Amino acid sequence: MSSINWPTSIEKIYVICHKEKEKDRYDELVRHFKEVNIPDSVIQFWTPIWGDQLTNDLIFNVTDPFMKRGMNPFSFKSRNLLKAEISLIINTFSALRDAVDKNYSNIIVFESDVFLRNDFVERLHQILNDVKDKTWGYISLGEGIGTRPPNAEKSYFVPTKTYEPPHNCVFRCTDSMLFSNSYLKKIYPTLFPFHEPMDWEMNFQNMLHGGKALWADPPLVEPGTNFSRLLTTLPS
Repeated sequence: MSSINWPTSIEKIYVICHKEKEKDRYDELVRHFKEVNIPDSVIQFWTPIWGDQLTNDLIFNVTDPFMKRGMNPFSFKSRNLLKAEISLIINTFSALRDAVDKNYSNIIVFESDVFLRNDFVERLHQILNDVKDKTWGYISLGEGIGTRPPNAEKSYFVPTKTYEPPHNCVFRCTDSMLFSNSYLKKIYPTLFPFHEPMDWEMNFQNMLHGGKALWADPPLVEPGTNFSRLLTTLPS
């Protein structure tokens, strides 16, 4: 366990995990966060709604499958999102709005399948030190399905730095996201209604608002369902 103190500029971690409907994951995350020295005071498990609670009225209030954005849809699934995908987006976007309402300086959002490095807190400090003279709004803390910056050292043991993404689709995965307050205030007005699955919707929001995104490497987080540590809870 790391003895390094939590960085005070990151005021909240929102964890998109249901304490009852994902009890095994919840219990494991509580243990795992303690193991890597994340203080309880910054963690908030956040699931105001679950897929089986969605009504047709709510779905069509928060989504618009026929939204005209002046571009083709990013994904082939954009017109028929699953209820589980819709509830994930609602929960994540409502967490972002809560962070804006409470004026947090910086926040992290985790999905329920994250596995963190043992030196997670130490590497967060490395990231914050690396970006102190950079403009940024969003930092990807994970590596998605192995999509690392092409100009980064191909080692997991060198100090973590931030890199420019090699393309405009900067949300390689949404399992572990670090946001600044200014970025959240930019995207706040256009989060609802949404149109795409989570990662592609966030790519659109970033392009719409000219957001500044960076990738952390070596990554701090591994998405368990992408690396076969966990089975996905999304139905096929």
